[in-house]
Amino acid sequence: MRFTNRLLGCLSVTVFICVASLLALGQKPEVKKLPLPILDQKLAGDLLSYLKQNYKTPEDYILAKFKDHQIVFVGEYHRIQHDVLLIQRMIPLLYKAGIYNLGIEFGIHQDQDRVDKLINAPVYDEQAAREIMFDFASYWGYKEYMDIYRAAWEVNHKLPQGALHFHVVNLNATTDWSFIKSDDDKKHPELMKKVFPEGDPDTVMAETIIREFVNRGQKALIYSGIHHAFTRYKQPVYAQGKFVRFVENRMGNLVYQKLGDKVFTIYLHAPWSDKSYENELYPAGGVIDAFFAKETGLRPVGFDLAGTPFGELAGAGSIYEEGYSPFTLKLYADGYIFTKPISQYQGVTVDEKFITEGNFKRAVEQIANPEYRALATSPKIFIEGIKSDTEMPRRFAQFY
Repeated sequence: MRFTNRLLGCLSVTVFICVASLLALGQKPEVKKLPLPILDQKLAGDLLSYLKQNYKTPEDYILAKFKDHQIVFVGEYHRIQHDVLLIQRMIPLLYKAGIYNLGIEFGIHQDQDRVDKLINAPVYDEQAAREIMFDFASYWGYKEYMDIYRAAWEVNHKLPQGALHFHVVNLNATTDWSFIKSDDDKKHPELMKKVFPEGDPDTVMAETIIREFVNRGQKALIYSGIHHAFTRYKQPVYAQGKFVRFVENRMGNLVYQKLGDKVFTIYLHAPWSDKSYENELYPAGGVIDAFFAKETGLRPVGFDLAGTPFGELAGAGSIYEEGYSPFTLKLYADGYIFTKPISQYQGVTVDEKFITEGNFKRAVEQIANPEYRALATSPKIFIEGIKSDTEMPRRFAQFY
């Protein structure tokens, strides 16, 4: 719970720190690029040989994993446009392959009746999608995530009468940060129970997956942030310069306890954090980025980690190596998707109609850090804050 609280707090904090710094938007200080490693020739040859023999597009790679797995997790960094568009493209492909379920972190399961109505209606209701997403998070007003529902509607809308419909299942727990009036309030368990009335979100998401898919013997693609999608890998907690413990109850960890090797986790290429949580690094020591900087003809691509030269790559300096000796990429996930260099990433699109005079008060109440609520003085400022979190060229300027 403590980690979840910290993460939710950071999501809201970054929005309004950026709003307060809007005056700096016209200033573009020179950013020093993080150097890429010089590739060992043998390693580069092994990586190249493996990919040439096993190349699959990201879409084909995800579909292939359902041959031997019931639940496939796809874990992302958040707010990266091409990642969400990949999930949208997967929906008709999943349906054609006989897989009728997508579970998403980005919605609360109590809204499931509304989701079912939305994606099976004769006419798509854009405003209903906004309201469902707002229930998840008032700062998540991004068109591409909302359009996941539209992509499912488009599949269902074209189906003949009597055909099975595609399902998008909201996995997450209901939260309500309005009970927190000061940072000190977060220290009181009785108040935090009101914030998380259903309990820990990871536990709720895992229970939803097991209830809606596993117990019914159905296959499903699960789309979430990578930290929720860890299965065999246990996320380290690092504090005051040392490893403290592992987190053992992430959504994917709990589903793995139930299904074992019938689950599979795919990571979508993105920066990793260092141990201070203040700086970002190339994943896997930059070897993957350096390799694909040269081998442009082999991307975008999905590939396995276990039993491959990619899986033996390390991650020195990242938070993810803590508690593991040695740490290798095959511990972190089962599969990997590389689309393009990080410097080319674009953020998702903000829906200008997401925050209105009608929902503005509620939106501000749901900022996890109450100290930053005063910075959100109007719907326009709130929207500008959401936009600032999507400026990937600025946020990733240090990467090649």
